[in-house]
Amino acid sequence: MRHLETSAPQGAASAGQWTPWLLLAMFWLVYFLNHADRQIVFSVFPLLKTELSLTNTQLGLLGSSFQWVYACLVPVAGFLGDFVSRKRIIVSALLLWSLTTVSSGLVTGFALLLALRALTGAGEAFYYPSATSIIADYHGEKTRALAMSIHQTSLYFGVVVSGTFAGYLGQQFGWRSAFLVFGVAGLAAAAMLLRFLHEPRRGEADTSGAHAGARDGQPQSADVPLPSLGARLKTLCRTPSVLALAGSFCGMSFASVAVVTWMPAYIFGLGGFSLAEAGFHATFYHQLGAFIGVLAGGWVADRFAVRSSLSRPWVQAAGLLLSVPFLYWIGSATSTVALFLALGVFGVFRGIYDSNLFASLFEVVPPETRATATGLMLSLGFLVGGTSPVVVGNLSQNWGLGPSLGATSIFYLAAGVLMLANIAFWFRTDSSRMKATLAR
Repeated sequence: MRHLETSAPQGAASAGQWTPWLLLAMFWLVYFLNHADRQIVFSVFPLLKTELSLTNTQLGLLGSSFQWVYACLVPVAGFLGDFVSRKRIIVSALLLWSLTTVSSGLVTGFALLLALRALTGAGEAFYYPSATSIIADYHGEKTRALAMSIHQTSLYFGVVVSGTFAGYLGQQFGWRSAFLVFGVAGLAAAAMLLRFLHEPRRGEADTSGAHAGARDGQPQSADVPLPSLGARLKTLCRTPSVLALAGSFCGMSFASVAVVTWMPAYIFGLGGFSLAEAGFHATFYHQLGAFIGVLAGGWVADRFAVRSSLSRPWVQAAGLLLSVPFLYWIGSATSTVALFLALGVFGVFRGIYDSNLFASLFEVVPPETRATATGLMLSLGFLVGGTSPVVVGNLSQNWGLGPSLGATSIFYLAAGVLMLANIAFWFRTDSSRMKATLAR
């Protein structure tokens, strides 16, 4: 058994009860840039295809390389997030992916761009496990899903803004300009985090009452026991609901990554839209719907969490299963109005699922294992999701992009069925066991 020295937020007294929400605001901005930087390339696919003479398979590899490297490194990020300073991990990650984004705007060939996209994935892999772990330490049962839902909304804003703005910049100034603008913004955000981010004690909201450190304003330290890596992995593998949550996430990721990757090119290929317009339509309806869904799902789950331990997985199951017909409709819509409507409603239900993605996970894993669990779950999801840009790109050369995207709805269906099985057989038992452990 190793031990980890941690400290509560320094200077929290002046911020009082607002400290958790101010921290969330900073993380919202960083997560916005996280997804903006990964979305940029999809909005300028037509320009890259022309200038660099790329095939659809090569374009798909630009998306997949990011996903695969992310998937390989995010477990490492999770392990480190339970062991070393999470602030240092987050700031270093932001610096790396911002520098590679800037560098991507300076390349002249496919091979180097592919390598830089992979490095961007390497940097971004180290953000999320540590960030969600810190958020969970500031927000207890009454606000955790809402806080994580608000954090998740920055994903939707990042995709929409970067998708539209990158398309506009690409048309006006060339595709390189978008990488430069967003990369420089990330470097500025890293300086902000270095100055203002303070790290709480691990498990603070679960063991001492939410925001205890922020209320008394006194620097705290605790010799928090940290299980070995082997012990953490054994705990996760022996918790059936963790495996079910990870499996559902894999199914969702395959379809969602395909939609995010190929939708701008799909709409642009329909004709009648500029690059900026295609980037806007491909992201706005989907992400607006997800924004609505994630806040609604987080609010509903938090409201009923004190009454039923199954509120979070029920919300997730509903989001997955209700997404299926609309995802299929995306691939078979006969008009742009129908396509945009399908994208919007699909986004609502996808957001409902997203709202409790890690809040559910944290119900069944101990605080000292949260970053590890997050990293492993993201790794599995990104490994599976990383195959979809290439798979759909290849299928599209025979089936067309629309039918290829619609066919991914089967993965949402499988994920929803697995979530129902989790509700029926495993989640209640694992959640009760965790609450009993924390109450000791």
